[in-house]
Amino acid sequence: MKIVKFVVYYIMGLAGILFISASPALFSGGSFFDVSHYFLELQQLVAAIFNPAEWVYMYKDRPEPLLEFLWEPYQYSMTVFVGGLLLGIGLAFLLALGTMFLPGWAKLIIGRLLNVLEAVPDLLLAFCLQLFVVWFYKQTDIQIVSFTALGQDKVYILPIIAIAVLPLVTMYKIILILMDEEMAKSYVQMAKSKGLEKAVILNVHVTRNIVKSLFFHSKIILWGSLSSLLIIEYIFNMNGITSLFRGDFRPIVSAMILFMIFTPFFIMYQGTELFIFKDHKVSKETSLSMNRFIGDFNMKPGGKWLKQTFATIGEHFKNLKFLIGFMIISGTVCVSMVYSIMADPLVDKFYHITNEEGRLVSAAPHSPEYIFLGTDALGYSIFDQLLVGAKYTIIFALAIAFLRMSIGFLLAIPYTFFLHSRIQRSVEKIVDGMHFLPMTIIAFMLLTPVLWMSPGGFTTTQTERIIYQGLILVLLAVPLIVTLFGSEMKLLMQEEYVVSTKVLGGSSLHLLWKHLLPHLSARMGIVFGQQFIQTLLIFIHLGVFNIYFGGTNVDYSPMQADPPTSTTYEWSGLIGAAKDSLMTGRWWFIIPALLCFMGIILSMQLIIQGIQEVQEKRVGIPVSNPMGWKRLFHKRKPASRRVDDPSAERFVFIKSEHRSS
Repeated sequence: MKIVKFVVYYIMGLAGILFISASPALFSGGSFFDVSHYFLELQQLVAAIFNPAEWVYMYKDRPEPLLEFLWEPYQYSMTVFVGGLLLGIGLAFLLALGTMFLPGWAKLIIGRLLNVLEAVPDLLLAFCLQLFVVWFYKQTDIQIVSFTALGQDKVYILPIIAIAVLPLVTMYKIILILMDEEMAKSYVQMAKSKGLEKAVILNVHVTRNIVKSLFFHSKIILWGSLSSLLIIEYIFNMNGITSLFRGDFRPIVSAMILFMIFTPFFIMYQGTELFIFKDHKVSKETSLSMNRFIGDFNMKPGGKWLKQTFATIGEHFKNLKFLIGFMIISGTVCVSMVYSIMADPLVDKFYHITNEEGRLVSAAPHSPEYIFLGTDALGYSIFDQLLVGAKYTIIFALAIAFLRMSIGFLLAIPYTFFLHSRIQRSVEKIVDGMHFLPMTIIAFMLLTPVLWMSPGGFTTTQTERIIYQGLILVLLAVPLIVTLFGSEMKLLMQEEYVVSTKVLGGSSLHLLWKHLLPHLSARMGIVFGQQFIQTLLIFIHLGVFNIYFGGTNVDYSPMQADPPTSTTYEWSGLIGAAKDSLMTGRWWFIIPALLCFMGIILSMQLIIQGIQEVQEKRVGIPVSNPMGWKRLFHKRKPASRRVDDPSAERFVFIKSEHRSS
């Protein structure tokens, strides 16, 4: 039976890949959402899958056997990718074990450093690694490692390091949380009472008990790392499997590449879950049965719920981390809006710069020596573009994150309470398959036909393109968020107060409004922040390939065509020159935009940490002062202790023999 389930889930995953691979047909030939042409393309794709004669890759207008042509790049990509995963997870495990023996202040420093490292976009990290190798070579005439692949030469070390960063930071945090939870359990206290050392408890007992949880958490890490693989291969000029997407964009090629990426990870994870781990139900079916949906629920007038809402919001603004993050993000948006209203023109253009004598000293692109933050290849001020595009980048990302979170929560309600448990488990298995497909590649396939301007110009309006791109980026993450909130609701339904509410006849709406929503509100805030950060990273990844939010203007002039530009000036429009900026030494093309992305990501991280601290304070968990702001403004007084000599008058003797003794 388990083998049948495994095969069925695998076939469903492959079917989903076929549907995705045929999706560019919706927009071919200047049409917008041509369903009939899509199903025709899908039918041809299915026929091609069962006809090996059509398995060819068009390389320089010459057909090559598809699997044979893809196999070597596939091995190269998987070697780098798996090597980066193993390196990151191994270092995370060793670092987490070492951290358990460190004092609190040392843990705090490591946590802050990793938070900053987590906010560094993978593109900026790869860029900095390459710049460091080039700088070291210029200083010492020693090339420590290859920083890019040339011809048949392959580069391994730097791409592996770049890929390892995300697993390192994320897995370190997860391991540390799980270890802290295990160390608070009763069996650990018993082991300590028997005299076992902390190292033995961690290595023998705690590590063994968290392996299963780490296995399930690693799927999220795998999903994020796969999205980074496309960027890493592009920046390091690797001839890997993901780079072949751009060479031949036909559906049969896209489907085969996704099959090859999907299959090994599906076998490893789903096979382990079905054949090694025991399939325990998360919660009993009876615990999820609901009373009538509306019942006698009514929202009493008087605005009590509104007062509680404002009180909750006020508690968050009293948290310094939340306040700082909110002020940075909202302040950036406000400054951008004011500048867009007041500035004329919005973006200054400097084509030639002359000195006082009228001599030419610089031609576009200008370095920061002449213009603050420099200009792009067309002479447009990068600083002005950052100011104008800030509102679009941040507002679009906030809107997408909010829609992901809200739609996912609303769909999680019928998913959790009204679907049969067997259907829920089937949905979970199907959604789990999405962890093995890189989101950047899927987004690139679905968005390129609409956002890339054709030689005849756009056939859609900018509003239509923005709505379409927002819809695609929302729908790519909604299934995962639905299952996430569904799992949270299942856990809450097992609490005693929820069971008591159901026994007393409380309706489903009453249960959701009065009990589940207040407990999930903090979790919803955290999910919103995480989705906001993930959306910004998707903007960066798509920007590397000149796929900009709202559309990409393309110049098809036969002589000296201008580079692609964004129609909205959002920040990812400055990312397209990533590789050229390294080769030409024009770092100002990309570094300012990446630093702006990094600053907004750090600000959202502060908001997430603030929400977590407010929630911990609510449930009674003591929260330290990691920001240390009170210590900056208040002088610590040395602790004084006065010990008095006991005197006979301070004792009261009950029996006379005590007094005589």
